[in-house]
Order: sequence, then structure tokens, then C-alpha cells
Amino acid sequence: MFTTRARAYGKTTDRVGFTLVELLVVIAIIGILVALLLPAVQAAREAARRSQCVNNLKQLGLALQSHHDAQKHLPPGRLGCDGSGPTNLCGGQTDTLRSGISGFVFLLPYIEEPALFALYDKALPIWPRTTAWFTPNNLELIAARPPVMVCPSDQAEAYSLNTLIDTSVSVYSLPAGARAAVGSYAFVSGTLGVSTAGDAKFANDGLFYYVVTHKFSKVTDGLSHTMMVGEAVDGHTQNSSNIWTRAVRAMDTQRSTDNPLNTFPGQPIVSTQYGLAVNGAFASRHPGGCQFVFADGHVDFLQENLSPTIYNALATRAAGEVISLP
Repeated sequence: MFTTRARAYGKTTDRVGFTLVELLVVIAIIGILVALLLPAVQAAREAARRSQCVNNLKQLGLALQSHHDAQKHLPPGRLGCDGSGPTNLCGGQTDTLRSGISGFVFLLPYIEEPALFALYDKALPIWPRTTAWFTPNNLELIAARPPVMVCPSDQAEAYSLNTLIDTSVSVYSLPAGARAAVGSYAFVSGTLGVSTAGDAKFANDGLFYYVVTHKFSKVTDGLSHTMMVGEAVDGHTQNSSNIWTRAVRAMDTQRSTDNPLNTFPGQPIVSTQYGLAVNGAFASRHPGGCQFVFADGHVDFLQENLSPTIYNALATRAAGEVISLP
């Protein structure tokens, strides 16, 4: 620093300041400190977001266990059939009864959302194949977004861009001005997905798919080794739609381990259904992996490089695999 002397009102004073070089050095040091601290701040924020996501999954796991205790079984992944299905499950179901409602709706009484559950009219299920479900109560329910359904790390917008499931069936479209809220979580339907043979909708090997319900007593692979709910991203988009009140194979609240963990929307392997390219994969915005709640209620962070063999084994309820997690 330099010092100069100047006269002011007849007195001699000292003036102290920085040279240009010194100022640039200080700015450079501050820039380096910010660059060093920013990743730490971002990591701390992500840790907080991930912790909240863990709490959400634990609440959903507890709600599923409470539902099981009260009803003696888990909810189905989807309440009703669609345009097709086995006679023993779907025989006699008219279009009005083929409800596409998600099993998450049945958890509302167990996640302190009884008022939302009261909107659900059991005599008129939401998301069927007729416009009869366009009631104020149903529309209010599908527009609601319970906090427990939203992971803070998820970058999805609050409401879906995909309110028309099938471009060939106009009655699937929401009325003008209506909105469908999306969630960050989906049920684990099993290993059968977009690229596998077999009935992924009505006979998957996990715990949550169309119509069928399961009991914990039938989970012979072990509750601590059987996943129930995992994370999904970009639920507002068409190719990764995740409307939390609706269940559609490889889309809304119905996902499988067919694709590797953290396979993001648009990545192979995809299937074209309803005019959309979907992969039905689980993924998160947490660096390096994705979180799941298991049937015993614990939450685990699975690394995205997890062996496909282990990943698939964790999705089945009674396949008899021997699992050793790293």
C-alpha cells in the first residue's frame, strides 16, 4: 500500500489506499475461495434434499405397511383394467369401471391426507375411459400435489404436459383448464418392462401392477430384499409421464427394472405406446444413484452401476434369488 500526504483546511492528513495490483490480487483470492466453497455449498444442499427424499420414501413405506395392516394386503399398482386383460381379472368390467387410478391414492389416509382421499368417489373412479369422471371432486384430486410425493432434487414441473394418454381416444384428455399433478415416485412393478416378454401389466413379478394385490406373507424373497417404491424424474414430460394419481404401464407410477438404474427419458431401451416413446425406468437427480423404499420400511441408495442381476433380484417378490448387496 502507499501513503500520501495532502493539505485539507490547513491541516496535513495521511491517505491510505491499494495499488491496482493489490486490488487484483484480492479479487483473485476471493474468486478462488468462492470456487472452492461453491461445490461444498451445493453438496450440502443436495445432502439436505436427499435427506428430505429419504423421509418421503420412509413415509410412503410406512403408509404401505399401515394399509397392509388395515386391509390385510397392499394396494394394487392400478385399480382397474384397460382395454384388454385376462377374463378372470377383467371380465365384466365396463369402460366406466376400468379405472386407471394409482395405488398411491389409497395411501392418502395414511399420509395425513384424509381430505384429499374424501374427494375420491369410489362409485366413479378417476381416469376411466369415459368423460363421466369429469367431476369437480375428481379434478380437484388429480390437481393436488401432496408434499410427500415430491423429491426436492427432482426438477420436474408441478403439472403434467401429458394429459392425453392416447391420441386416438379423445376422452382421455382433461377438460380445458384442468391440471394433473406429477410426483417423484413410482411403484416397482417387477422386472418385466418395455423390452421383455410376458405380461407386464397383469402378471409381473414385483408387488405393484394392474388389479392384483399382494400380501407380505407371500414375499418369500424377504421384505428387506424386495423394493416397493423408487424415484422417477421429469414426470411432467410426455416420454416420462408420472401423474401420481394415474397408473399406466411403463409410465405413470408403474416402472420396472427392465432398463438399468438411472436410465433417463429418451434413452434406450424404449417402447412406443400411446404414441409416446417410454422406457419405464427408475432414475433420480441424486449424483450416482437412486433411492428406494423396501418392504420392511428401510430406504436404500442404490448405485447406478449396480449389477443388473442384483437390481432385477431386488424387484421380485418370490423368485428365490440369493442377494448380496455391495
